[in-house]
Amino acid sequence: MYLHVATVEKKHNLEGMRAWLPGIFAVWVMASCSPATRLYFVRHAEKSALPANDPDLSAAGRARAELLAGLLRDKGIRAIHVTDTRRSRQTAEPLAAVSGLTLTTYSNDTVHRFLYHLLEADRSALVVGHSNTVLAMLRELGLRPSREALSDADYDGLWLVLQKEKEGRGGYRLLLRERSYGARPAGVDTLRGRRGATGLRSRGPSRSTSGVSR
Repeated sequence: MYLHVATVEKKHNLEGMRAWLPGIFAVWVMASCSPATRLYFVRHAEKSALPANDPDLSAAGRARAELLAGLLRDKGIRAIHVTDTRRSRQTAEPLAAVSGLTLTTYSNDTVHRFLYHLLEADRSALVVGHSNTVLAMLRELGLRPSREALSDADYDGLWLVLQKEKEGRGGYRLLLRERSYGARPAGVDTLRGRRGATGLRSRGPSRSTSGVSR
């Protein structure tokens, strides 16, 4: 399992802090005892060839979507975000069905704004993306996934972002865990069980992601 932490550093007035230390300590204790907000990122499942401009999931993809629903149904997910494509929606539909949630569509052209609101919502969610957007979104969050890119045949990745703490508006402490689920497509060397370095992040997402979704 690959592990990465992005945290927040802020300067405080030490004199002003002294009067608030007891209250800050109490809040810290409460926060440390509460579960972290969990954001799950996946690429859509295996797609078929048709329709050519917006393909459906293949039989293998539908099976993977059902498996994903089984894995996440008890994780406290309160929102499901998909792109406006059949393959993205169909990947999330089994989880939506068992959890009673409605799919919310986001656009790759407004990913900066989407990620900011995702963090500010402070609730566990699933985000279904594409081979050229999932890793880019993680990097937008200040995290460093172990893989440089996903191939067209890579469908088994599951990236878990834990939002451990929030400092004011726009400050976050995030932790990344990389996992895999379901069958690994032949010829795909999915990275498992590696650890990564830590890094610092001082504000929310700072770039936008666009391009053709795959």
